[in-house]
Amino acid sequence: MYENIDDDLLAQWCQLYVRFVIKDQQRLAALLTVCNSEKLQRCLSSPLTDIATFLVKTEISDDDFLTAYGYLHVLDSRFWQKPHPHLLDGCIESSLNGSRYVLTRIAEHPIAKAIPEELRFKRNNNLGTTGLLNLRYHWQEMEHSTELEMRRSNVFDMFTELADNRLNVGLSPFADHSQMIWQHDPDNARGVDNRVPFRCSGAKNQTGLQERLMTVLVAARQQQVHILLLPELVMTETLQKALSDWLEKHNAFEPIIRLIIAGTRHIIDGDPHIYSNRCTVLNYIGDVEWAQDKRQPFYLTAEEAGDLFGIASPAFEPTQLSQRLVIRHTALGKVATPICLDFLCDKLWKLMPVDVFFIPAMSPNLKRFRDNAEAAGNAWGSAAFVCNAQPDHRQQAVHAYRPAKGDLLFEEKAPFLFIVAVDIDMNYN
Repeated sequence: MYENIDDDLLAQWCQLYVRFVIKDQQRLAALLTVCNSEKLQRCLSSPLTDIATFLVKTEISDDDFLTAYGYLHVLDSRFWQKPHPHLLDGCIESSLNGSRYVLTRIAEHPIAKAIPEELRFKRNNNLGTTGLLNLRYHWQEMEHSTELEMRRSNVFDMFTELADNRLNVGLSPFADHSQMIWQHDPDNARGVDNRVPFRCSGAKNQTGLQERLMTVLVAARQQQVHILLLPELVMTETLQKALSDWLEKHNAFEPIIRLIIAGTRHIIDGDPHIYSNRCTVLNYIGDVEWAQDKRQPFYLTAEEAGDLFGIASPAFEPTQLSQRLVIRHTALGKVATPICLDFLCDKLWKLMPVDVFFIPAMSPNLKRFRDNAEAAGNAWGSAAFVCNAQPDHRQQAVHAYRPAKGDLLFEEKAPFLFIVAVDIDMNYN
């Protein structure tokens, strides 16, 4: 598959990692702490041709643990020399004993690379037993039914030419839930608590929101915004088409805005009772670059549903939960757009080492988003940007995080437009 690393060797690598790292990491780490350098160097030079014979052993000694670590270290180093992951189209998987594993890579992305030394802190994978093993590749177990869509996107390739090595991210909390039309289906109750499905079916003042959004786009382009993030469930089909048309007309031939994460909207899937909450991402000419559907259900209590719909039953959305994780390999790193609760609760988003999250949200506040952004930064060195549907409350409307000491600062450059400038280092050498 990759020069001298074929499918059989990848499968052996996965088997080694599961047996000695996932299932017995503490023992392996304990042995490494007492192993002298000369012996360890011998282990690190073990020929990979012996792995197949080694793996059939049933009795595993301490020396076998050290030999296994040698194999893992050699494979890790050899694979590191392959093309940078942002050039790859797809992911690397292996099956073992009925389980599915995906090969993941931890590396500094351009935002993390640009952090000054005095503002850095050690990530979790650099500490404790994981730091002692010092492996840059990890085999992560993945649910069988999960559709993992990892593809190459060239949408940020131009960032290598930025004169000031600075990325401008715009966040526009241009509307909130009170400006949208909400419907529920009282005759389609689900579950033991008779919760009813609800959805957003449009905007109360479509023309007014479209004018506001067009003003945001003009200001974003004038302020040299490269990426624009919008909130959850304040988008409509008409507004999204207006975004796309504007990009094609005003941005395509002299691109400034490279990507718009166009919030989310409820998408009917044939049957009117089946719908998804979808985040659509538009590129600089207005075409769809990717889409991510919501994976976690959101519930309203009977009291909350009563305030919104005048009913006495709990409610939920969406009716169709996605089994797909969408990640794009880009020049900015591995980029993903989990929707609101997915970023907080979805275990697979916490498992995958995403470099940059862009999160559309509709939430009363941002506390848990701040906490989870820091957790992702500690675990993987991730950066995260959150745009919340709270236009009248700046402190609850936008959040930006990079894995560094100190906060990123926003400037309100126009009504409903907050911009944060983030240093980046696009040097891949």
